[in-house]
Amino acid sequence: MNISVVIRTRDKERYFDPLLESLASQTVQASELVVVDNFSSEEKRRSLKSDLSETVRSGLWKGKVSAKLIALSDDEFSHAYSTNVGVAAAENQFVCITNAHSLPSSKRWLQEGTKHFGNRNVAGVSGFFVPHQEGTAIRGVDKAVYQFTQRAILRQDWCSTINCIIRKSLWQVYPFDENLPKIIPETKKYGLEDYDWSKEMLARGFMIVVDPMFSVFHSHGRVLSETARNVKGYFVYKQIQQKIDLLNRPRVSFSRLSQDDRSEFAIESLS
Repeated sequence: MNISVVIRTRDKERYFDPLLESLASQTVQASELVVVDNFSSEEKRRSLKSDLSETVRSGLWKGKVSAKLIALSDDEFSHAYSTNVGVAAAENQFVCITNAHSLPSSKRWLQEGTKHFGNRNVAGVSGFFVPHQEGTAIRGVDKAVYQFTQRAILRQDWCSTINCIIRKSLWQVYPFDENLPKIIPETKKYGLEDYDWSKEMLARGFMIVVDPMFSVFHSHGRVLSETARNVKGYFVYKQIQQKIDLLNRPRVSFSRLSQDDRSEFAIESLS
């Protein structure tokens, strides 16, 4: 199975290099890396490009791997658009989506995620995200609360783009909805276009699999406690989810990428 990995990053985040190293050591390896970079300085983008090129040329990959770098400006960015750009640029049917402040929880991460697609009815696979084991790791009661809240959210059939794999053919039918903030304004800040995509897939008769073995270590590395952030997010997300649940389905999503056949973004190939 050929798989593309889309990595969304802003200003070359601290876990970008460890993420590349982890992808190169997976038991099932990607054949393509697509990095969608938002708002990096020229200096950091050069560093990002150099590290990506070096990873592609390293001897860690069992097979051939290619890489693409796509730069977006802050004016262009939205959660849905940056993800749509990455998936649109991916050449494979199976597209893994993550970001540069997430790390696979094991070397079997992609293997655990891709195994579910033997079932043609599976539209996407997602997993949990747990605190990083390094840096600002969360312990004890805080860790228990953190995991409870994010599991309470994700135990629904939600294919979160923090870490998921989707079928590109179904994304082509229903891309992540860039108009969702016009319908539900809160999604401009918090996203949840991935939750909307998941609900649409379910409405069309497909399955979303949430597999704990396909999980990532995830942290924003902010001063604010990750636990407090996640507890707040739990209540905010639940309110937005309820509004998304009320949308009539099946529905049509909007992406400006689908308005014409001309590429609206520049792709820099590093292979």
